[in-house]
Amino acid sequence: MITSNRKGQLAVSKVELRAIELGFTPSRPLMDARYNLIIDDGKSLSRVQIKYANGTSTNTVGAVTVNLAYETRGRSRVYTYQKSEVEALIVYIPRIDKLCWFPSQTFVGKKELSIRIELPRNGQKRGIFYASDYYW
Repeated sequence: MITSNRKGQLAVSKVELRAIELGFTPSRPLMDARYNLIIDDGKSLSRVQIKYANGTSTNTVGAVTVNLAYETRGRSRVYTYQKSEVEALIVYIPRIDKLCWFPSQTFVGKKELSIRIELPRNGQKRGIFYASDYYW
C-alpha cells in the first residue's frame, strides 16, 4: 500500500523531472515552508506547492478534488494558501499521469480545487477548471 507521504514524494519527483525536461532548475527548501519547490525558469523564480490528486469529487463524476486547507490541531482555525506564500500549484493526477500548473489566482484562499479530467455530462463550461487547460 502506498502511503500519503510516498504519494507526495512521487508527485514532487514527477515535477522535478518535468522541470528538468523543460530546461528549468528545481530546488527544494532546506527547512519547512509553505511550498515544496522553487522552480527557476531562467527569468524568474516560482515558489510551488505540489499535490497528488487521486481523490474523486464527492458530487461529480470525471473530476478530482485537491484539498488545499489545513486546520490547527484544535480545529480553531483553517489555513489556506496566500499569494505571499506561493506563486503556483502543481497537481499530479495519476489517473491520467499528467501534471497541471495552476497560477496563484486560481487557488489562493480556497479550501479545495476541483479539477475536471472528463467533460461534464451537462455541458457546463463556466467556473470549471479543466485539467487539459493547465497541462504542464
